[in-house]
Amino acid sequence: MAANGEMLVSKQELHIYNFLLEQKSLHVEYEASFSGADKTLFPDFTILNVNTNAIYIWEHLGMTNSEKYLDQIPDKLVWYEGNGLKPIEKGGSLILTFYNERTFYKDVQKVVQRIVDAR
Repeated sequence: MAANGEMLVSKQELHIYNFLLEQKSLHVEYEASFSGADKTLFPDFTILNVNTNAIYIWEHLGMTNSEKYLDQIPDKLVWYEGNGLKPIEKGGSLILTFYNERTFYKDVQKVVQRIVDAR
């Protein structure tokens, strides 16, 4: 259970969510709906930077041990891009993280810092 009482699906999502909640300049919603042209998805986190009014959609792709799950990722990425979201690395607002046991905590910290520092 998260610091605000929200129940999350995984320990990885819990860590990300709690870290986001600690940031005073961010407002975060867990699994809020994101509607596109043909369907609605429920990304892991929808984040508002209250200083810039920028909104970010964060998908944490944590089930890297499931081939079926991994096979669905390219279609999801194409769908997001087709509905106006580009990856944050390309100046957009879509954040994708994968679970890597050795770098997970640092990866999350870097992404959150990027959102907090955005201008």
